[in-house]
Amino acid sequence: MPTAALSKKTSEPKQKSPKPYRFTINHLKKMYEAGIFSPEEKVELINGEPFIMTPIGFRHMKTVDKLNKILNSLISQESLPYVVSIQNPIKIDSKNLLYPDIAVYPEEIYQKEDIPRIKDAVLIIEVSDTTLEYDREVKLPVYAKGKAKEVWVINLKDNIIEKYTQPSEKLFKSVHIYQKNEKIKIFGKKINLSEILNS
Repeated sequence: MPTAALSKKTSEPKQKSPKPYRFTINHLKKMYEAGIFSPEEKVELINGEPFIMTPIGFRHMKTVDKLNKILNSLISQESLPYVVSIQNPIKIDSKNLLYPDIAVYPEEIYQKEDIPRIKDAVLIIEVSDTTLEYDREVKLPVYAKGKAKEVWVINLKDNIIEKYTQPSEKLFKSVHIYQKNEKIKIFGKKINLSEILNS
Protein backbone atom coordinates (compact mmCIF):
# COMPACT_ATOMS: atom_id res chain seq x y z
CA MET A 1 0.00 0.00 0.00
CA PRO A 2 1.42 3.43 -0.91
CA THR A 3 2.62 5.52 2.05
CA ALA A 4 0.46 8.51 1.07
CA ALA A 5 -2.66 6.37 1.06
CA LEU A 6 -1.79 4.92 4.48
CA SER A 7 -1.26 8.31 6.10
CA LYS A 8 -4.48 9.58 4.59
CA LYS A 9 -6.40 6.62 5.96
CA THR A 10 -5.03 6.79 9.52
CA SER A 11 -5.05 10.56 10.00
CA GLU A 12 -7.75 11.82 12.38
CA PRO A 13 -9.46 15.20 12.41
CA LYS A 14 -8.12 17.61 15.03
CA GLN A 15 -10.26 17.84 18.12
CA LYS A 16 -11.57 21.32 18.84
CA SER A 17 -11.02 22.86 22.27
CA PRO A 18 -14.18 23.49 24.32
CA LYS A 19 -15.40 27.08 24.30
CA PRO A 20 -17.10 28.90 27.18
CA TYR A 21 -20.78 29.73 26.67
CA ARG A 22 -21.42 33.46 26.51
CA PHE A 23 -24.70 34.75 27.92
CA THR A 24 -26.61 37.77 26.63
CA ILE A 25 -28.82 40.32 28.38
CA ASN A 26 -31.88 38.45 27.00
CA HIS A 27 -30.60 35.19 28.53
CA LEU A 28 -30.17 37.00 31.84
CA LYS A 29 -33.74 38.34 31.64
CA LYS A 30 -35.07 34.81 31.08
CA MET A 31 -33.05 33.50 34.05
CA TYR A 32 -34.68 36.12 36.28
CA GLU A 33 -38.11 35.16 34.92
CA ALA A 34 -37.36 31.48 35.58
CA GLY A 35 -36.37 32.23 39.17
CA ILE A 36 -32.71 31.23 38.76
CA PHE A 37 -31.81 34.65 40.18
CA SER A 38 -34.01 36.42 42.72
CA PRO A 39 -35.25 39.95 41.87
CA GLU A 40 -32.98 41.37 44.62
CA GLU A 41 -29.82 39.89 43.06
CA LYS A 42 -27.91 42.10 40.65
CA VAL A 43 -25.96 40.15 38.05
CA GLU A 44 -23.39 41.84 35.85
CA LEU A 45 -22.38 40.46 32.45
CA ILE A 46 -18.74 40.88 31.45
CA ASN A 47 -18.08 39.59 27.92
CA GLY A 48 -21.03 37.22 28.35
CA GLU A 49 -19.89 35.88 31.73
CA PRO A 50 -22.26 36.45 34.69
CA PHE A 51 -20.98 37.90 37.99
CA ILE A 52 -23.29 38.08 41.01
CA MET A 53 -22.69 41.35 42.86
CA THR A 54 -21.90 41.11 46.56
CA PRO A 55 -24.01 43.05 49.10
CA ILE A 56 -22.56 46.48 49.90
CA GLY A 57 -21.33 47.53 53.34
CA PHE A 58 -22.46 50.52 55.39
CA ARG A 59 -19.52 52.79 54.44
CA HIS A 60 -20.06 51.99 50.76
CA MET A 61 -23.78 52.82 51.06
CA LYS A 62 -23.07 56.04 52.96
CA THR A 63 -20.54 57.19 50.34
CA VAL A 64 -23.01 56.56 47.50
CA ASP A 65 -25.65 58.57 49.38
CA LYS A 66 -23.21 61.47 49.92
CA LEU A 67 -22.22 61.54 46.25
CA ASN A 68 -25.85 61.39 45.17
CA LYS A 69 -26.68 64.36 47.40
CA ILE A 70 -23.64 66.40 46.24
CA LEU A 71 -24.25 65.77 42.52
CA ASN A 72 -28.00 66.44 42.70
CA SER A 73 -27.34 69.63 44.66
CA LEU A 74 -24.92 70.89 41.97
CA ILE A 75 -27.35 69.98 39.18
CA SER A 76 -30.20 71.74 40.97
CA GLN A 77 -28.23 74.89 41.90
CA GLU A 78 -26.92 75.36 38.37
CA SER A 79 -30.13 74.17 36.63
CA LEU A 80 -28.05 71.66 34.66
CA PRO A 81 -29.74 69.26 32.20
CA TYR A 82 -28.50 66.08 33.89
CA VAL A 83 -29.94 63.21 35.93
CA VAL A 84 -28.23 61.00 38.53
CA SER A 85 -28.88 57.26 38.30
CA ILE A 86 -28.07 55.06 41.31
CA GLN A 87 -27.01 51.40 40.85
CA ASN A 88 -28.97 50.95 37.64
CA PRO A 89 -27.89 48.99 34.54
CA ILE A 90 -25.68 50.32 31.78
CA LYS A 91 -24.35 48.44 28.73
CA ILE A 92 -22.08 48.40 25.69
CA ASP A 93 -23.77 45.55 23.81
CA SER A 94 -25.83 42.42 24.45
CA LYS A 95 -22.99 40.69 26.35
CA ASN A 96 -21.85 43.51 28.63
CA LEU A 97 -24.19 44.77 31.35
CA LEU A 98 -22.88 46.62 34.42
CA TYR A 99 -24.38 48.24 37.52
CA PRO A 100 -22.25 51.28 38.40
CA ASP A 101 -22.87 52.83 41.80
CA ILE A 102 -23.63 56.15 40.09
CA ALA A 103 -24.05 57.25 36.48
CA VAL A 104 -24.83 60.81 35.39
CA TYR A 105 -26.65 61.25 32.09
CA PRO A 106 -28.08 64.08 29.99
CA GLU A 107 -31.74 64.27 31.06
CA GLU A 108 -33.00 63.23 27.62
CA ILE A 109 -31.68 59.71 28.34
CA TYR A 110 -35.12 58.79 29.67
CA GLN A 111 -36.67 59.45 26.28
CA LYS A 112 -35.02 56.21 25.12
CA GLU A 113 -36.69 52.85 25.71
CA ASP A 114 -33.45 50.86 25.92
CA ILE A 115 -30.88 50.45 28.72
CA PRO A 116 -28.45 53.42 28.57
CA ARG A 117 -25.07 52.85 26.97
CA ILE A 118 -21.75 53.57 28.66
CA LYS A 119 -20.91 56.28 26.11
CA ASP A 120 -24.17 58.10 27.01
CA ALA A 121 -22.98 58.85 30.56
CA VAL A 122 -21.09 62.07 31.31
CA LEU A 123 -19.75 60.51 34.52
CA ILE A 124 -19.62 56.99 35.96
CA ILE A 125 -18.67 56.36 39.59
CA GLU A 126 -17.72 53.12 41.32
CA VAL A 127 -17.39 53.12 45.10
CA SER A 128 -14.76 50.50 45.87
CA ASP A 129 -13.79 48.80 49.10
CA THR A 130 -13.90 45.00 48.98
CA THR A 131 -14.60 45.28 45.21
CA LEU A 132 -11.53 47.40 44.38
CA GLU A 133 -9.68 44.70 42.43
CA TYR A 134 -12.83 43.69 40.52
CA ASP A 135 -13.68 47.32 39.70
CA ARG A 136 -10.18 48.08 38.44
CA GLU A 137 -9.31 44.87 36.63
CA VAL A 138 -12.69 43.66 35.37
CA LYS A 139 -15.04 46.64 35.08
CA LEU A 140 -12.68 49.45 34.04
CA PRO A 141 -11.66 47.69 30.78
CA VAL A 142 -15.38 47.37 29.92
CA TYR A 143 -15.92 51.08 30.63
CA ALA A 144 -12.94 51.91 28.41
CA LYS A 145 -14.22 49.62 25.64
CA GLY A 146 -17.62 51.32 25.93
CA LYS A 147 -15.97 54.76 25.52
CA ALA A 148 -16.83 56.11 28.98
CA LYS A 149 -16.11 59.85 29.07
CA GLU A 150 -15.05 59.92 32.72
CA VAL A 151 -14.92 57.29 35.47
CA TRP A 152 -14.22 57.86 39.17
CA VAL A 153 -13.17 55.00 41.39
CA ILE A 154 -13.79 56.05 45.00
CA ASN A 155 -11.04 53.98 46.59
CA LEU A 156 -12.18 53.58 50.20
CA LYS A 157 -9.23 51.32 51.03
CA ASP A 158 -6.64 54.04 50.41
CA ASN A 159 -8.99 57.02 50.92
CA ILE A 160 -8.30 58.46 47.46
CA ILE A 161 -10.23 59.08 44.24
CA GLU A 162 -8.95 57.69 40.94
CA LYS A 163 -10.16 59.63 37.90
CA TYR A 164 -10.00 57.88 34.50
CA THR A 165 -10.46 59.70 31.17
CA GLN A 166 -9.49 59.31 27.48
CA PRO A 167 -10.62 55.71 26.83
CA SER A 168 -8.67 53.71 24.25
CA GLU A 169 -9.45 50.05 23.54
CA LYS A 170 -9.51 48.44 27.03
CA LEU A 171 -7.66 51.10 29.00
CA PHE A 172 -7.73 54.79 29.86
CA LYS A 173 -4.85 56.96 28.67
CA SER A 174 -5.27 59.48 31.50
CA VAL A 175 -5.37 58.53 35.20
CA HIS A 176 -5.32 61.17 37.94
CA ILE A 177 -5.13 60.40 41.66
CA TYR A 178 -6.79 62.81 44.11
CA GLN A 179 -5.95 62.85 47.81
CA LYS A 180 -8.45 63.45 50.58
CA ASN A 181 -7.35 67.11 51.06
CA GLU A 182 -7.78 68.00 47.36
CA LYS A 183 -10.71 69.09 45.20
CA ILE A 184 -12.15 67.46 42.09
CA LYS A 185 -13.93 69.31 39.30
CA ILE A 186 -17.35 68.40 37.92
CA PHE A 187 -19.89 70.54 36.04
CA GLY A 188 -17.39 73.44 36.27
CA LYS A 189 -17.50 73.34 40.07
CA LYS A 190 -14.97 71.98 42.56
CA ILE A 191 -15.91 69.45 45.26
CA ASN A 192 -13.93 69.10 48.47
CA LEU A 193 -12.98 65.43 48.62
CA SER A 194 -13.09 65.53 52.42
CA GLU A 195 -16.89 65.72 51.99
CA ILE A 196 -16.81 62.34 50.26
CA LEU A 197 -13.92 60.54 51.95
CA ASN A 198 -14.64 61.57 55.55
CA SER A 199 -16.62 58.44 56.37
